Amino acid sequence: MQKQNNKKLRMFFNTILMCLVLSLSVSAGSLINSEDMFLLITTQILRRIRPDTDVSKIVPPTKTTTTTSPTDTKTRYKEHTVKAGDTLWQLAEDSITTVKFLKSINKLPSEEIHVGQTLKVPYFNEELLARLVHSEAGGEPYLGQVAVAAVVINRIKDPNFPDTLEDVIYEKSAFEVVANERIKLPASDSATKAVKEALKGSDPSQGSVYFYNPNKIKGWNWVYSRTKVLRIGNHVFAS
Repeated sequence: MQKQNNKKLRMFFNTILMCLVLSLSVSAGSLINSEDMFLLITTQILRRIRPDTDVSKIVPPTKTTTTTSPTDTKTRYKEHTVKAGDTLWQLAEDSITTVKFLKSINKLPSEEIHVGQTLKVPYFNEELLARLVHSEAGGEPYLGQVAVAAVVINRIKDPNFPDTLEDVIYEKSAFEVVANERIKLPASDSATKAVKEALKGSDPSQGSVYFYNPNKIKGWNWVYSRTKVLRIGNHVFAS
């Protein structure tokens, strides 16, 4: 009888313990953007309190998300065979890069190209840009999402920024969602559509190369020194 009571008592305390752990895990998860870090904290709590606990049965399964692959941070290339009428400027426009960059990667001494010549041009990763738009402006109006996509494209073409999508997105301190890993979230249909519209030439940002949410900036910030162009939703767009 005493053994049965002891067993019930242990089960009761184990239940209380697991509820406490899950409560701590949820609290940690709300403060931490990285899903891997969330799971790490949960696992460490459980292992410290109950080394014999099967963590896989307690920690709820995580949602499947698109992770950043090594190729995300590196510009990929494809080959283009020059046809009659092709110009280096048009190739740069079509591949969303700059003439300077095409000359550099193809070791061209001038802008002159010849029919039949094989050139290396950057592959434009629409899915990567859509993930950026989703993570930066997922809660913004559709027009604002198109504008965010346009800002990234404008940066690629601006001499003050890198010449490829990957280099613009992963430029140090350029986008907070890269640092906090929200860019790993899969893109919504709206963000994907917004990217396609921006690639067709739509630019609600009116040529802006910056955007920011003033409600999330505390105190003075250097971005306030940029020329304000317009506001869409919560985002201010600036040149």
